[in-house]
Amino acid sequence: MAKVSICIPVYNRPAEVERAVRSALEQTYSDIEVVVVDNASTDETWDVITKIAESDARVRAYRNDSLLPRVLNWRRSLELSEGEYVKLLFSDDWISPDAVERSVEVLDRSPRAGFVFTAMTWHYERPQTCYRHREGRMSSLEFLVRSATVEDQVPVSASCTLMRRTDLLDVFQDELPSNLPFEFSHGLGLDGTLLWRVSDRYPYVHHIADGLAHSADPHSGEPNTRMQIGAERHEMMWWAYRNAFAQSLLTSRRPAHHLRALRTALLVSCVPLRPTAVALRNFRLFRLMFPGRWWDLAPLAAPVRALVARRLREPLDPTIPL
Repeated sequence: MAKVSICIPVYNRPAEVERAVRSALEQTYSDIEVVVVDNASTDETWDVITKIAESDARVRAYRNDSLLPRVLNWRRSLELSEGEYVKLLFSDDWISPDAVERSVEVLDRSPRAGFVFTAMTWHYERPQTCYRHREGRMSSLEFLVRSATVEDQVPVSASCTLMRRTDLLDVFQDELPSNLPFEFSHGLGLDGTLLWRVSDRYPYVHHIADGLAHSADPHSGEPNTRMQIGAERHEMMWWAYRNAFAQSLLTSRRPAHHLRALRTALLVSCVPLRPTAVALRNFRLFRLMFPGRWWDLAPLAAPVRALVARRLREPLDPTIPL
């Protein structure tokens, strides 16, 4: 049994899945398996996968009899895996050769770290590296505060993380409830929810500042979520991740003062400061995410730590509850 499973769910992406699988097989860390689950593709994707699997015994290839909702295919890839650690690598993403080795080194020596995450580069017209933070430990509470502001120093994509398989299966959720007036049909926010719920179980997470994960829009086949919703529906994506974060708070077992701090940080992210029609609308939407009076906020500390340090961009800690 391999120590690390790299799980790659895919649908109709022959070129992209080949790139993802080959990046997994080129890892400097050797004790891996690559679990590829084809979601009943209608093109040559399965042929590409089986050809690679025939040439490398580390690849375990599966094909669904019928098309599953994409999130259920994520789950199936995790359930079929056998490793202690898992990287859920989406099929339009790929990883640098030392990504797994460096992440395993951290988790092996850090049983109190929920997961390891690396910086990640999007290869669009102008490559952009996100999720880059200071190297080393970050308290899980700080990770969640940064997630509440939905800024790009911490990830929502699992492709740049390495986690424990048991944690991922325990926290996995197929869909999220919502009281918001949007139709969230693309699994929006469920990738971030994996990270938030795992981090909630541990005192800290660990960051590797090098860009060891990569992504690009697929050339053909299944569009990614960003492409599916289109620029004109960007607001829906924006609220989907905030709703997903709010739902993770509703199930969190953190102390009440931590939850108040996280709701406060989320409010700062959602509601413009000036009393405008947009601010009023956003505040109403914010309240819909928290039933009853559960959304009550902490006393506004200095005013909310200078508005969560002007929506972050590095220093936070001293020492959270806002």
